[in-house]
Amino acid sequence: MLGAQVFHDCEQYLGLPMIAGKSKTNTFKGVREKISKKVTGWKEKFISKAGREILIKTVALAVPTYTMSIFKIPKQVCEDINSILARYWWGQLKNEKKVHWMSWSKLCKSKKMGGMCFRDLHAFNLALLAKQAWKLVQKTDSLFYRIYKARYFPTTTFLDAEMGHNPSYVWRSLLSAREVILAGSKWQVGNGETIKILSHEWLPQPPELIGDILEDMCVKELIDQQTKQWDRGKANTLFSEATRQEILAIPLTRVEEEDRVIWKANKVHDFFVKSAY
Repeated sequence: MLGAQVFHDCEQYLGLPMIAGKSKTNTFKGVREKISKKVTGWKEKFISKAGREILIKTVALAVPTYTMSIFKIPKQVCEDINSILARYWWGQLKNEKKVHWMSWSKLCKSKKMGGMCFRDLHAFNLALLAKQAWKLVQKTDSLFYRIYKARYFPTTTFLDAEMGHNPSYVWRSLLSAREVILAGSKWQVGNGETIKILSHEWLPQPPELIGDILEDMCVKELIDQQTKQWDRGKANTLFSEATRQEILAIPLTRVEEEDRVIWKANKVHDFFVKSAY
């Protein structure tokens, strides 16, 4: 009555695919086509090497950023984009082919290492997804966190969550970036109730044992609850001298607070896409 259109088959919403089918390559082919159209227009014009570098870095490689912050782009799509950009970089005009004197992976290295500092799309994709995953670790009061926790990890944390039954592709994408979080973060000791001595990273080096210890034993067991200091007797019984010194060097100033995960790749202990990449 109002003249509004009803879409029964909505493929995209706000520029993102609504449904990720079995063929992820076909789902995200639009990203590749957008870049291909831009590069095709540039090929018709004479642009210097410096100009090509700027266009690739600021325009072409920026096109998939929005999509990559939500979904994990298939490697095949990333390789196709790399191939399009490599042909443009080496000066291909229309169907004319030029020799590629260096692989794209080497061009993605820093200029100090002989590359051109182009962006590795697959690595950058994981870094962007890790930014979203970091919110599931830190922003526990957000609506985003509460929805995903209720759906996928109601009894555990994101770092220990499993794939679950019938997961969405967004959830699969976030889990694929969890390895980035685990590699770049560590636990800061508070009350010790959450940190597993053997399976979590909370010491500079993996603990060296000289005594028997349970697999699920928490750091709380090493803290004297009366004095709120490290239990030196247990430390001497369970760990080698090197590990003992590392444990005793950790200040227990936050013993009344909960344990928390911090980003170890910078001094402020906060996540940045640049450091993750």
